[in-house]
Amino acid sequence: MSDKQVIIVGSGMAALITAVRLSKEKNVKLFTKNFSSGGNSWRAQGGMAAAIHEQDHPFDHLQDTLEAGCFHNDSKMVSILVEEGVVRTKKWIEQGMVFDKKNGDFSLGMEGAHRKRRILHAGGDQTGFHWMTFLHEQIAMQSNLLIYEKEAVIDFIVEEGECKGVLTKDGDGEIREYLASATILATGGCGGIFEATSNDPTIIGDGIAMAYRAGAAISDMEFMQFHPTLIKYNGKVIGLASEALRGEGARLVDSSGKFIMEGKHPLKDLAPRDVVARVIEQETKQGNQIYLDINPIKDFENCFPAIYSMCKNSQIPLEEGKIPVTIGAHFLMGGVMTDSVGRTTIPRLFAVGEVARTGVHGANRLASNSLLEALVFSERTAEFILQTHSQASFNGKKGFVKGGIRKPSYSSLHPYHTKGEIRKRATYALGVERNGADMGELIRWLESSNQIDLHINNDRSQWTNEEIQCSNMLITTWLMASSAYQRTESIGAHFRVDYPTQDKRKWLGKQIMRELETDIRLKRVGRGASNEQAIT
Repeated sequence: MSDKQVIIVGSGMAALITAVRLSKEKNVKLFTKNFSSGGNSWRAQGGMAAAIHEQDHPFDHLQDTLEAGCFHNDSKMVSILVEEGVVRTKKWIEQGMVFDKKNGDFSLGMEGAHRKRRILHAGGDQTGFHWMTFLHEQIAMQSNLLIYEKEAVIDFIVEEGECKGVLTKDGDGEIREYLASATILATGGCGGIFEATSNDPTIIGDGIAMAYRAGAAISDMEFMQFHPTLIKYNGKVIGLASEALRGEGARLVDSSGKFIMEGKHPLKDLAPRDVVARVIEQETKQGNQIYLDINPIKDFENCFPAIYSMCKNSQIPLEEGKIPVTIGAHFLMGGVMTDSVGRTTIPRLFAVGEVARTGVHGANRLASNSLLEALVFSERTAEFILQTHSQASFNGKKGFVKGGIRKPSYSSLHPYHTKGEIRKRATYALGVERNGADMGELIRWLESSNQIDLHINNDRSQWTNEEIQCSNMLITTWLMASSAYQRTESIGAHFRVDYPTQDKRKWLGKQIMRELETDIRLKRVGRGASNEQAIT
């Protein structure tokens, strides 16, 4: 097996950034179960957070990230994110990535739980589309990159404790094996296991389930962020209303026009997402329809062209300046445990993007940190692979749920639950408010007839792609339910009505902040030098 061969599983922003960097020196094969023109990254509206303005600083960004994450974050990883994010973002801008400007300066947006304007946008509310278009232009110039569309990776090949490659199945059911010196998982999160989601519905936790089957450590699966403002009209979710709307003055109101966030949080409509989502959930349970009042936004049509088009195409009446909204599954803060260069607990297997639990998001992701995470840690992973032939994994702390090295054995078992059933039950038991009784019932349903053990250990190569995807949904839902059931406290995006209080993490967080304030890399003096040194 040549050390020049690298496999990437996924086709979003994290996958493409890694591919662009690696394909200049390695032979890269990229696999996606659908088409490379689909997925979550294309849908990203809000933008990318980076402390690039002279009046901003990475330490301020770090503080906002830790507070939004309820100090459950890995503070050292957050430090890497905010420091290197500035330098890496500027380098991509130099390479041709274009962000919106006004009067020659970057038009920086404001979003929830940020204290400063630091959100870079492209095309107004089409940042993901512009990023992905730009990245596709970059990969089109790489001769060492092959993209395999409609060929799903169904498992990792793990031998003698190391990942040697992947097992795939195409649309015709043909099974193939591909070997590589490094395999990079970049399949995104799992919003598709819920009925209402901002995600592409095909994002169902495939990568998480496969990594667990292979024996990788999984952590923080209980922390699923629900976005407060999915657009819902005539009973159908039609898309996402970016948090940037509230950053530009939109307010959440009920049918009578009452501002529902008054008195709920000091930041009101720009409170952390978990807070806003729970307020909307409580209002909805009382029979109130919630709207985004966009009247304060000047030139809404041109400032937010994608959202405006969505509303018009769905015939939402905008004459009164109100968009009907609801909550929905949005972003997974947990996933496959990695270190700062993307290594999982399985040698030669890496993970980047939303599928990876880097620790930067803690219990609740700060708005617009996801694209920055994809940028920073995808590049770090690629750089590590290029700089070393090491096959070592990292010795991560034990995950909240952890699998052992397994060699699947053949069984005739096939899934007998449908995707619709799984989504309905996951939505009921694992929503923005949870309780032990409902989660316990979900776990019992998932584990009935020894289903979970068999799905984890079964050889699925003879199954159809639909059956494999359903199996991955079952495993991922079980991981989330088991983690959420075991965490008997409420913190960030994980809120239990039967355990509504947190522990002493606020005190711990203040201690972390004091330690970081003395970190020379984050001192405001010599900002430019410290940022540049961070990635040399």
